[in-house]
Amino acid sequence: MRFLRNYHSYEVVGLDQFPRSGPALVASTHSLATYENFLLGSIAVDELGRRPYILADDLLFRIPWVGDAFREVGVVPGKRDTAIEILKRGDLLGLGPGGMREGLRSSKDKYQFDWAGRYGFVWVSLLSGAPIVLAACPSADDVFTVYETSITAWIYKQFHFPLPFFRGLGPSVLPRPVKLWHVMSEPIFPPVEPDKVTEDRVMRHHEYVTARMHQLMQKAVAISS
Repeated sequence: MRFLRNYHSYEVVGLDQFPRSGPALVASTHSLATYENFLLGSIAVDELGRRPYILADDLLFRIPWVGDAFREVGVVPGKRDTAIEILKRGDLLGLGPGGMREGLRSSKDKYQFDWAGRYGFVWVSLLSGAPIVLAACPSADDVFTVYETSITAWIYKQFHFPLPFFRGLGPSVLPRPVKLWHVMSEPIFPPVEPDKVTEDRVMRHHEYVTARMHQLMQKAVAISS
């Protein structure tokens, strides 16, 4: 990750307002490259002295040897109870609410995010009492050109398996050395105590957090331009 930070001249805007202790749920945008969020995790280790856990799709843990390797570096299956437990311990947790669905967007839809119907991360924040910190990295959509195909959409819908058609540097699949920026929000604290969480509260807070993310994305796009 440190090599990739240098390769992409990676920077973080807003790290000064990130919690130095206590739980925090970092909700990030998700590109096809994906590893931009691991770069942010490595910054947490090197500059904040905090080792984050990262929630990942269950698919990764079905691949022989890959799941064990990811667990060793703090990547865990995307289960709600696991996420709540990590935050209640006072640890950092990172996730991309849009998941593979967002990551498989074609380049026609770059610099956007897709959290429609993705309420799990809000449930986790409210039930654990941990604040959400938003992290936008729209420039990660420039690492690869992703082509829109009906095959990708059909396979994902039927089998929940990613099969993107893309290219990177020149005609290859090597990532382009574009500059990557993460822009972070201040912590967004739960508006209600954990024992008073209702589905209506979750829906309303999701709407608020999503609106805040739209604002942050506009700021991040302007910085990256």
